[in-house]
Amino acid sequence: MNKVKFYFILPLISVVLFSCSNDDSKKTTPPRDYTVQYPTDLDSIESYLKTHSFSVIEEGGLTDVKIDTFIVGNVEGKVSIWDNTEFPLQFKMVKNDTRTSYLVDGRISDPVDYKMYYFIINDGGGASTTRFDSTYVSYRGWRLTDSEQFDISNQPFWSTFPKTSNDETALISGFRQFTPLLNAAVPPFVTGPDGQVSYNNSGVGVVFLPSGLGYYNTFSSSIPSYSPIAFTVRLHSVRERDHDSDTVLSKYENGTGVEDLFSVDTDGDNIPDFLDNDDDNDNVRTILEVKNPATGLPYEFANIPTCVGGTLKKHLDPNCQ
Repeated sequence: MNKVKFYFILPLISVVLFSCSNDDSKKTTPPRDYTVQYPTDLDSIESYLKTHSFSVIEEGGLTDVKIDTFIVGNVEGKVSIWDNTEFPLQFKMVKNDTRTSYLVDGRISDPVDYKMYYFIINDGGGASTTRFDSTYVSYRGWRLTDSEQFDISNQPFWSTFPKTSNDETALISGFRQFTPLLNAAVPPFVTGPDGQVSYNNSGVGVVFLPSGLGYYNTFSSSIPSYSPIAFTVRLHSVRERDHDSDTVLSKYENGTGVEDLFSVDTDGDNIPDFLDNDDDNDNVRTILEVKNPATGLPYEFANIPTCVGGTLKKHLDPNCQ
């Protein structure tokens, strides 16, 4: 067989991928049952949202929030995050998408449906993204126990999931699942005389994460185990990915439109299509099957043909080469 698979990205990876802290004393404790820990986290988050207020601020040309304790009936007229109508609180139900491998069945065993609370400060005026694209982000993170900052990166950096090399950075589950709720800035980006880059109309939001979407049983001097945390997230730019280099963008290898690309495996070999360079297991690489013979260039995804009498695009049909 001359079939070449993406085996180099399949070995086990860390259950929690760190890049949001420079603390070198990270350790783990024996994990608790996710279903037992989550109600405690959710109660802590909802209590925080009902007892704290915020104001939008600008720091060094970047949008952020200042968190204050909310006192019912106070003369300053503060309103809790929970009751704020200018920046209304929202939530999305998500799964912990942390993985032990990049195989279809590689997601960790966590049955919880998590309520991810967030609010949007600015939608952003540029490109949308998925959690499988590369995103150029900056952020600030803080603990909910005392609203103290545990990490900050005002200098944007590229993050991607899944990472396919040691040169790439992957962030925790909740962070990367929140980022697609924002849009990127509007290019062009302007570099000032001091070397600082200005981003016009970046997406900015704040997300509150239970520990199951964060660092869970890992602890450091700045983040205790099982800590609910929050981030201000800014999305500056987006880079679409083709993880398996088959000329079909990863975002299009989503079957019937599912959000989780790891669940799409046309040939049933336990390697998701977006990491599989032979999606239909016919020993002809996808990159060859999506090439237009008239031009020698790849088809636009929408124009990839089906075989005569078939219903699947050519690269997904083993009877069509």
